[in-house]
Amino acid sequence: MSRFALLIQGCRTVIAASLMALLVCNGFSVPAFAADSAAKLFKIGQKAEDREDYDAAYEAYKKAYAKAPSDLRMRTAFYRLRQTTSSNHVTRGQQLESQGDMPGALAQFMRATEIDPGNEAALQEIAKIRSKENGTPLPHETSLSDASLRDIEDSGAPSILKSVSKEPFLTLHMTADSKVVYQAIGKAAGINVLFDSDYNGKAIQVDLLNVTLMDALRIVSIESNTFWRPVTDNTIFVAANSRTKHTELDEQAVQTFYLSNAWQQNDLNDVVQALRNVMANAHAYGVPSQNAIVMRGTPDELTLAQKIINDLDKARPEVVVDVAIMEVDKDKLRNIGLSWPGSISFALQPPTSSTSTTTTTTDGTTSTTNLTLNNLANLNANNFAVTVSAATANLLLTDSDSKILQNPRIRALDGQKATLKIGSKVPFATGSYQTGATTAITSSLVNTQFQYQDIGVNIEMTPTVHYDHDVTLKLKVEDMSEGPAVTISGVSEPTFIQKNSEQTIRLREGEATILAGILNKQDLVNITGIPGLGELPILKYIFGSKSVEHIDDEVVFVLMPHVVRSPDITPLNLRSIDTGSGQAISLRPVDQAPEAKPAAATPPSGAEIQPSSAVAPLRGQTAATATSSALQQMRQSALSDVPGANPSAATPTTAAATPGSMAFSMTAPAAPVAAGSTFQVPVVLTGAKDIASVPLQIQYDSSKLSLVNVDSGDFLIQNGQLPALVHRDEEVAGTPLHTISVVSSLPPGSHGKSGSGPVFLLTFQAKQAGSSQVVITHPGAMNSAQQPVQASAQPATIVVH
Repeated sequence: MSRFALLIQGCRTVIAASLMALLVCNGFSVPAFAADSAAKLFKIGQKAEDREDYDAAYEAYKKAYAKAPSDLRMRTAFYRLRQTTSSNHVTRGQQLESQGDMPGALAQFMRATEIDPGNEAALQEIAKIRSKENGTPLPHETSLSDASLRDIEDSGAPSILKSVSKEPFLTLHMTADSKVVYQAIGKAAGINVLFDSDYNGKAIQVDLLNVTLMDALRIVSIESNTFWRPVTDNTIFVAANSRTKHTELDEQAVQTFYLSNAWQQNDLNDVVQALRNVMANAHAYGVPSQNAIVMRGTPDELTLAQKIINDLDKARPEVVVDVAIMEVDKDKLRNIGLSWPGSISFALQPPTSSTSTTTTTTDGTTSTTNLTLNNLANLNANNFAVTVSAATANLLLTDSDSKILQNPRIRALDGQKATLKIGSKVPFATGSYQTGATTAITSSLVNTQFQYQDIGVNIEMTPTVHYDHDVTLKLKVEDMSEGPAVTISGVSEPTFIQKNSEQTIRLREGEATILAGILNKQDLVNITGIPGLGELPILKYIFGSKSVEHIDDEVVFVLMPHVVRSPDITPLNLRSIDTGSGQAISLRPVDQAPEAKPAAATPPSGAEIQPSSAVAPLRGQTAATATSSALQQMRQSALSDVPGANPSAATPTTAAATPGSMAFSMTAPAAPVAAGSTFQVPVVLTGAKDIASVPLQIQYDSSKLSLVNVDSGDFLIQNGQLPALVHRDEEVAGTPLHTISVVSSLPPGSHGKSGSGPVFLLTFQAKQAGSSQVVITHPGAMNSAQQPVQASAQPATIVVH
């Protein structure tokens, strides 16, 4: 090679090295295994898979498969890891989506489709996210056109009457025609009331105190024997309560319910049967292929069906049972002593002297005479042979201890049979038959029938998981082994040693129990030796031998259940629902979300309607927004000082006091009160002007205090008559707090009171030591014109020692 060629090659090398360094410096990395062989890449993938780094394992298998596409190992590993890695990214994306990280979730789903373009779950998740981002409908798998789908989307659900408030705000005292009563309630609540042309009203007397809109309509419908249904969200239609009118006027709707836990047709059939039995007028049809129920009924019937399906469509509990089968076989043998000869024999020996004679016969044979009478007459000790059996010295000790331990684990659904077999099958003959007329001809056609016996551990289990985590097990545990063969009619057949237990038991979770202990114990003693001498205490080991053997064979079955999926029964499942009276199902809604509260309306003649809202509207706001704002402020302030309360747990608090405005205050005992004693806390109103009604809500810590009674103060006493007093004590779900709802009001038409004085007198009993607060969460009052009056409140701190 010339110098010029060498110079050119050197320049190329330098340029290539420079480019590689430049790429590295600018962030371009070269894969470490770019130049590796397929086998090395395959090993890298195996190591990554062992440490569960599926992304690295997939990339290594992918490159190995690209280098050696004809190698079945590379192809199998690549396709196997492709599915696993793609599914892992889908799982990560679903976790991010549940946390609200949509961009991160979309990136994971896109990576899953990049690895496995056929991952339908990832494609579905991407379509959902794209639909939310772009506002476009999801792709559908039906033959419906887009216009048909839009028609379905535009079809409205049954109308629902919007409740004014979940708080009681209606007080009504009147005797009038039922139509007038309905209209009075509608006017106060801001809803329209329409009547059926066939309905004729009747006079009824209504005395309602501080009730919600739904309760008021329900009470009036019962008194007037009518029913109502919503036409729009602020209009109701009233008709006579009869089967004909229900059939004519009740709205019908169709809804499809999908069961998520029905895995066999019996599960679906049970739910459908329950719906048909509970709601005779509704129509429910099960679709086993989709695990779905299509139902047609009234909105209340569909709502009740949702409750029933939610109660019944539960994942079946599961239990894992640890089964330990242990066999202990002990054989201890001790053989010590001398085994003396057991017999002595004597035999006459042929003579060996010269007196024997030999005779030759004519046929050439020769015979020898060994014993003659002369010999018998001259017998001596040399003519007898003595045979003595051998003696043996025994010094043997053997001890064998064998354990056969099997510890299978079985997981089974509640009420479903599970079977586990560990071992082998051993054939045995059960009979034979032959065909043909003559045995000699057909002897070669004899066929033997065989059956197979399961050898090993065989377990059959049917668990029942109870609500208190107890487990009832219907069990059959069998330990079968092969014994020595026996010969029957010339045929060698195996024998089987069977140890089993079959019973039904109830155990607590994690409780171990012994199903059966089968014990076989043998004690064998064998003594050999010289009679008499072999029985002496010490000499018996010299003149005899003693063999002692102890055999213990025990089989134990131990079970321990573990509940891995409990019955998911919530308080909502156990809750009873009011379905109304008669055959028509009418649900009574409660805890509706607050809606816009209507402005105060002038009641018709003869009616006395007092909307007793406890929160007055703030300036520049409507009643609804003022209520929401005031409640939020009250919650954050009141619970910050109440032990065990969560300030963000939707509990109202008091408003800040304004100088010169009306205010409520509570006077706590000056000294700490003793646990178990009773004390009083007066609620005093100051700065009042023309007050006719005082509705309050007061919270206290029920772990420290217990409400005994609520009495009226003397502030609203008029003409010597005490005001009307109503109170209710309820617990706040999920907290140790209790809420006292109390209303004190003057008779209708009375003039309001002004000034200051005690409105209520609360009597508590101290329960345990500690400090807690009594807080007025809804301070407010109503003047004689039934207008809300703004007020502030201050809490009281109670110390119990």
